[in-house]
Amino acid sequence: MPVRPGTDADAADAAKLVRQVLLEHGLPFEPTGVDADILAPQTHYSAGGGAFYVATDAGGGIVGTAALERTGPTSGEVRKMFLLPEARGNGIGRALLDAVLAAARARRLERVTLSTRFRYGRAIRLYERAGFRLVGSARQARGDEIGLIYELDLAGHSADGQPARLPVPAAHPRPCSVQ
Repeated sequence: MPVRPGTDADAADAAKLVRQVLLEHGLPFEPTGVDADILAPQTHYSAGGGAFYVATDAGGGIVGTAALERTGPTSGEVRKMFLLPEARGNGIGRALLDAVLAAARARRLERVTLSTRFRYGRAIRLYERAGFRLVGSARQARGDEIGLIYELDLAGHSADGQPARLPVPAAHPRPCSVQ
């Protein structure tokens, strides 16, 4: 399944995919809030110096999305990393992540972060295999969960070579299951 730069023409299908994956995990789709970027992804991400990508199936249907949002002169964030269930576990997520990281390197970014949730165990393993390290936690923009903050040093300033370990949330309101 190929990965290609996404355009605003992909917005409807990308938004449908994001909504479907969020609902699968019991999370709301917020088109006037945190998900507004997916309604015009190329415009949103390229305006800030980032990039947007989609993975497509053999028929050209979108099965995954990922974006790079520039957060500073030498930093960025992986955003909107979503895959349909049938696209998981066969390298598509890695291909999307690689496209985002290539875009970050092409922009000479030194650091890329991402925010995820305990429940996304497979995604966490993907990020860790790609070199991301757990650096903290924060309340998520969507819902009341504590999220995980990961960072990848593209400049080579650090790296202890140790895999990140998932912390046990001390004040988590309810148990999380890793999928």
